[in-house]
Amino acid sequence: MRPYSQITREERHVIQKMLYSDVSKKDISNYLQRDRSTFYREYTRNRTKGYNYKEAHDCAHARRNVRKATLDTNGALRLIICFLLMEKNSPEVISFYLRDSFPDDCTMHLSHEAIYQWVYKQRDAEGNALLTQYLFTRRRKRQNRALVYKKRSLITGKRTIHERPVEAQEKSEHGHIEGDLIVSAGNDAYMLTLVDRKLVHTWGVPVYSKDAELVSRAVVEALSALPDGFVKTITFDNGTEFSSFEKIESALNCHVFFADPYCAWQRGLNEHINGRIRQYIPKKMSFAHLTDEDVDDILYSINNRPRKSLGWRTPSSLLEQSIRCT
Repeated sequence: MRPYSQITREERHVIQKMLYSDVSKKDISNYLQRDRSTFYREYTRNRTKGYNYKEAHDCAHARRNVRKATLDTNGALRLIICFLLMEKNSPEVISFYLRDSFPDDCTMHLSHEAIYQWVYKQRDAEGNALLTQYLFTRRRKRQNRALVYKKRSLITGKRTIHERPVEAQEKSEHGHIEGDLIVSAGNDAYMLTLVDRKLVHTWGVPVYSKDAELVSRAVVEALSALPDGFVKTITFDNGTEFSSFEKIESALNCHVFFADPYCAWQRGLNEHINGRIRQYIPKKMSFAHLTDEDVDDILYSINNRPRKSLGWRTPSSLLEQSIRCT
């Protein structure tokens, strides 16, 4: 017998022809100069309904090329990633953290895409996702972002987003802000969210009603601590809760603009930040019980998380720097 080697495609073709000719398995192994155990293993593992050499070869090839994911074999890396996921960090942030914390250890580096793929593959015996709950979207399956359409009422005397200064569109200076209102489960509470387009710094104020007067006061309250002239523009959606925009303009000496109806993507950063906040207060959860301290803790966590779009700096550090330079 010759030294062991993998059975080739040509040998499998011979096996198929000899089996179809009713040649015994012993004679086939002798003809191929293979040990009988090798032949029986080949026949048992790679046959389907019968023995087809093409299917058998593909089956054997696939088995040899099954590659375990890095996280399935590296327990230390798996533990770190699971911990960071539970701390509400995105796979991109985790990927940066690993490269930054282990610069000379390539075995501890992993791309954000590899983390995403591994997370979505983790399921229990009943097929339920195990880790997707820690992603800010909380989706059980990966999918493309879709627009969320809502009915909006007309607001008179408003400026459209197409009139907004080019600096706001290009994010070339701070002070251009997007705003929205997050609704609690049961519509029993609301949270005003505001985010600077350049600095990605987020402000949030809990409000108990969608009343336009109340919301306008909340906007002024959230931004009034900033230096004079810091706030230049604010862009809202077309919700009637922002219909008292003229009072905001007067109090903050800024201009308010409105996105086109059904175009949430025009305020994409604000929608993204709302998703981040939903990590802490999911849509099915009422946040009527949240205190100001609870909200401050959520905002602190978001604003002190390094972001890829900012060169891995934090929104808080950039805001402090901008205020010093104002």
